Amino acid sequence: MNDRITYLFMQYYTNKSTRKELDEFFQIINAAKDDKELNDLIKRVYDEIKKNNPSLTYIDEAGKLVLREPDWLYEPEIEAPQLRIKKRNLPIWIAAACFFVIAAAGIMFLKFKTDVVEVSVVQKFTERAEHKFLLLSDSTQVWLNASSTINYPEKFDDKKREVYLNGEAYFDVKHADKIPFIIHTGDVTTVVLGTAFNVKAYEGQQHITVSVKRGKVQVLKQDKVVSTLVKGQEVKIDKKNVHQLADKLNDNNNAGSWQYGYLAYEDENFADIIGDMERVYNTEIIVMNGQLKNLLVTTSFNRDIGAEKALEILCRLTDAKLEIKNNQYLIK
Repeated sequence: MNDRITYLFMQYYTNKSTRKELDEFFQIINAAKDDKELNDLIKRVYDEIKKNNPSLTYIDEAGKLVLREPDWLYEPEIEAPQLRIKKRNLPIWIAAACFFVIAAAGIMFLKFKTDVVEVSVVQKFTERAEHKFLLLSDSTQVWLNASSTINYPEKFDDKKREVYLNGEAYFDVKHADKIPFIIHTGDVTTVVLGTAFNVKAYEGQQHITVSVKRGKVQVLKQDKVVSTLVKGQEVKIDKKNVHQLADKLNDNNNAGSWQYGYLAYEDENFADIIGDMERVYNTEIIVMNGQLKNLLVTTSFNRDIGAEKALEILCRLTDAKLEIKNNQYLIK
């Protein structure tokens, strides 16, 4: 329990929480109101985090980011933007929650501040088997694929348009002269002015893939240009090899086809396809033969055929065997 609370606190503090983790985090915080043992545990976890992270971040009364140890939990009272806390009336579970809210706000303030005012940040999630359509303030259209997260300012400024993506999304960017649209996925950056393209950057997958449907896209890794892509081109970038820029550049006319229910793969790792299917069908698939995971597979199918038939296609292509046991799919 101690390890889990520590993990949830740090996920929240670093703004990496999934929707389920956020729900679990606040359920624990709320439960501590009536559970002294849990309340004491949260306090111990918080003190340990505070000890190991002496430069915790918060925002002062002037709206500026302050990078020093926040001793306000132990002061008689503190003032923060629209917030006054008195220790003698404040249970530790509320104090801890308030601190992490302010800390998270400080992180997002750093990412999306302008020269004049702070910009409100929007964060959208999708669960497994869920898609979302988003219309950004500049009229850019975004289709967010399953198990993905995107952060973007509520309103873009007149210098650049930046978003942060974890997962997969298809972008149809509204053209704006001299105002680039920038997608951050780890240390890979995709820059455009106006075009349609797909970015796939799931955690746990070896590559980040950028595919262009229309227009021109520039892809950078650690600020070095990897490739400039035009209609029908795709680049795969190895996330682990920091010295290797482009792993593969090829033609692909299926960019973003998933949004129409059509799943297409060309020389994709078997393991990555399985990961996609777990997200798309919200199911668990166990590959029992490790040698299968690195096989390169080319195939396509309509999402509506269902997990079982899709897996049967994959198994036929790879001479594997599919079994279903206890609502799990086993590939041998």
